[in-house]
Amino acid sequence: MTIRPLSFTKIKTVPLSKRKVDSDGKDFAAPYKAGTGFENFLCSLPNLGCAGDLFLLRDAIVSAHRHGHQVFLACGGHVFDSGLGPLICRLIEQKVITGIALTGAALEQDVEIAMLGQTVSASERALSDGKYCITEETGCLINDAINYGTGENWGIGLSVGKRLMESELEHLDHSVVATAVRYGIPITVHPAIGADAFGMHPASHGESMGAAGFRDFRLLAGMMAEASNGVIINIASSVIMPRVLLQAVDAARNVGKNIENITSAVIDPGASASAITDVVTRLSQPDGKGYWLSGPDEILVPLLFASVLEALGDEII
Repeated sequence: MTIRPLSFTKIKTVPLSKRKVDSDGKDFAAPYKAGTGFENFLCSLPNLGCAGDLFLLRDAIVSAHRHGHQVFLACGGHVFDSGLGPLICRLIEQKVITGIALTGAALEQDVEIAMLGQTVSASERALSDGKYCITEETGCLINDAINYGTGENWGIGLSVGKRLMESELEHLDHSVVATAVRYGIPITVHPAIGADAFGMHPASHGESMGAAGFRDFRLLAGMMAEASNGVIINIASSVIMPRVLLQAVDAARNVGKNIENITSAVIDPGASASAITDVVTRLSQPDGKGYWLSGPDEILVPLLFASVLEALGDEII
């Protein structure tokens, strides 16, 4: 059998006027003129793709703030490795962020920042003899706080936050957990037993961690019950936080809470398919909107919230 090249003489064409517009010239980027300020820089960005979604997410945050609705952040450990902790602390102080949920890895990083002003590389946690290294001071502080807080019926976030506030650590003002407790906003931690190093520390007790972690999940469900017309942003957590957020919303709805018009977003260049499905699609259903900003959090998070603050101007305390 001989295969012959296909003739295109009968190909059907359509005029440009019949084609759907993909991008309009008014949304194209423009050159930025040096020295004209941040607002003009934002105007120079294209209103398309990731930049266009960033502007829509900005508008949702600004609207939520102005109308007294919630703006929640859910963070993985990379958020703190990227140096974003102090920025989030200031957003809490300015009442832009109204609730925080962290993975266990994020909690560890936050505590190390409070202690040292820096985070410890995971690649350096192996000792020279090949054994896995569990950091003494980090594990002691976290587990002592949890073990005490369980008796007070506190969750992990509140327990560690109060312990940090009682300390005299040099870099406490850079701790998101301590700042959240200081300003009275809900802070929850969702550990993965067997994955988080502090859970393998000699001071760790499964009973305390389980009780405190479960209380934090119930608190997160309570936060989700108040999320109508608000914004939920998952940053740099592809596995734990997307599922925990979705389950918390499902739990709140299961007990009769009416949750509507949620704006949800994932900021993560390597977001998993399940993270995008759970947060961007399912979390915002049935009447909200979801966005995936597929760039590095160390660039997109400061840019997003700088644009929020620029829009709010004198409305910020």
